[in-house]
Amino acid sequence: MIFVKNYPATYLLLFLLISLANSLTLKKAQEYLLARNLEKAAANMELCKKSYEEAEAKAIWYPSIDIVGSYNYFSEKNSVALLGRKEVLGTNYRTEAGIDISWPITQAFVNIYNVRYRHFALMAKEAQNKSLKNLLSFKLGTMFFLWNLSYNQLEVHNTLIEQLEDLLKQTQNKYNAGFCSISKLLEVKARVASAKTDLISAKSLCDSIRFEIQNFLQCTDSSFIPEEYSFNLDSMQLASLDTISINNTRAELTSLEYLEDQLKVFHKIISGQKYPSLVAYGGYRYANPGLNMGDSTFMGYAIAGIMLKWNIFDGFKVSSQHKQTKQQQEIIKIQKKQMIDSWNNAINNAKMQIKRAQSQLDAAKTSCEAAEAVLTDAKNNFSSGTATQTDVLNALSARAMALLSVKKAEFMMNMAILQLYYASGKDIEF
Repeated sequence: MIFVKNYPATYLLLFLLISLANSLTLKKAQEYLLARNLEKAAANMELCKKSYEEAEAKAIWYPSIDIVGSYNYFSEKNSVALLGRKEVLGTNYRTEAGIDISWPITQAFVNIYNVRYRHFALMAKEAQNKSLKNLLSFKLGTMFFLWNLSYNQLEVHNTLIEQLEDLLKQTQNKYNAGFCSISKLLEVKARVASAKTDLISAKSLCDSIRFEIQNFLQCTDSSFIPEEYSFNLDSMQLASLDTISINNTRAELTSLEYLEDQLKVFHKIISGQKYPSLVAYGGYRYANPGLNMGDSTFMGYAIAGIMLKWNIFDGFKVSSQHKQTKQQQEIIKIQKKQMIDSWNNAINNAKMQIKRAQSQLDAAKTSCEAAEAVLTDAKNNFSSGTATQTDVLNALSARAMALLSVKKAEFMMNMAILQLYYASGKDIEF
């Protein structure tokens, strides 16, 4: 921040700086967020992964085709015992190549539930992505309102310094002319130095929040300044606050419901392990020796069959899996209740904060008007000699504090409404 002692020149310089800087609207910041935020990008990749898992589950509905081949060497040749006499057949090796096709009949039917399981996982992830969008927008709104408040504080401190420097110039002229004491001059200088210290702290806070937002948005432009944003509520909206309640279809609850559906399907998948597994297969072989073990030439032949496998004892594996799944369903019910209770508490708190912020905002605006009037009177009385320099200094400080009170009350109002939007499950669109 650059300061000059010439009062009109300072305003001109500030005007030029603000004109050159880019104003960042909250709407534009949200667009940057959804397009560039790394957490959102990772969530989109995870969603894509879930869609591939669903496609993988569907793959078992199609037959599997494999090309096979083998070469085996035996230390002894095949032999056949006939009428007490041993006949040696074939060679010491066997070479085989072919193509197989197989289809797990029972698994293909049970796999319907596996596909549903993957589908519910995909739907749950989509709902989680939607809830993440709202959560990230809530975080953005919080940071943006803090940034806007710190920027407003910066402007108030800067304006106060300019007015104090103007008063310092007048006091310096009076001191040079012998119309005031050195103590009065030093008093103004001390106020200017104190105000500049406050300005440095305000600028540090503003820059810190701006860098945090820049990283959150993955934005390379650091010349942005915040544009004012306000949730303007009229008297009717304020009067209808008590009617606002939690949205039972909000994405977080929808996600848990899909997870519940997924667990119900998982019960059926587990039960499917109790049934026999039946696989149909067929293929074509080209081998040496072929089916005639005594022949040493290549032979082509087809094979086909059905294979049955039935696990009649699994060490209580399936029953244990059922118990685990039921416990997980109970955990989800508890999580849902915790979420709803937390959001209801947040809604009630946000409603009280809105009413409180509105009252503080009205009081702060009234105090600001009073401070402006007191400052005007102090300046006029100081010019006529009926007020002291200290009166003007105090009036300037009081006016700055009143302006800050208005900005803080506006910040509290924005934050309370943002909290109400998020807690009630309203889509946050700036």
